[in-house]
Amino acid sequence: MKSALTLLFLCLAVLAKAQQDAAFYIFDADQKPTNIKKAKFLLRVSKINDSSWQWDYYHFAGPMISREHFKDREGTIHHGTSWHYAQDGRLDSTAQFVNGKKHGDAFRLVADSFAYKTKYVFDNDQLVATVDMTKKDSSQFIKYDDEKESAYPGGLSSWGRYLNKNLRYPARAMDGNIQGQSVIGFMVDSDGKLSDPFIARSVEYSIDDEAYRIIMASGKWEPAFQNGRHVKSYKLQPIVFRLN
Repeated sequence: MKSALTLLFLCLAVLAKAQQDAAFYIFDADQKPTNIKKAKFLLRVSKINDSSWQWDYYHFAGPMISREHFKDREGTIHHGTSWHYAQDGRLDSTAQFVNGKKHGDAFRLVADSFAYKTKYVFDNDQLVATVDMTKKDSSQFIKYDDEKESAYPGGLSSWGRYLNKNLRYPARAMDGNIQGQSVIGFMVDSDGKLSDPFIARSVEYSIDDEAYRIIMASGKWEPAFQNGRHVKSYKLQPIVFRLN
């Protein structure tokens, strides 16, 4: 798919909208440049920094298909993390790239779950190991009596008030009568700071963007607690968008 998208990009696909360091392109069912009425897919190209570009490929009025990182705006050299999504917007697989080659851990997730199914280990684009992540050795896991998951300060009631005050339903989603539950994954470090956000379940690009924004603007969280100390942990936070 990347090569087809790269060709379209280089052939000056229709520019639907432009922002600072970001541009939107739309395509028909055959992945050819088109107009709004015939649009089936949407591509957003965002500049992360001088050596990193992010390509977000979406169904035009639906969930994400893939998020990929490249060294160049034209999308010819994979570099960084890539995410790929199932038809329903659930995260399906991830992979790491270095200078255009798979390098490091890649994962396939269990269907209808956020759990890992298979880990693939790559070294300079060569598959060197495959690990069944569903076979867990219980001896490697220790349950502590004082374990506590990370949480928004004040619990669910405070989280609800935060959403009521700050959540903005995107105009594009409202106009398209689009609703659903976006899930954002992120890390909470031992000090409560948030980092490494990603979309675990996608709804539509403007809804995903708002869910992403609301998480990263939420300030420090209460970190996880284990064995007498605060520890870093990963969190999956659903945010429901519902039109009344």
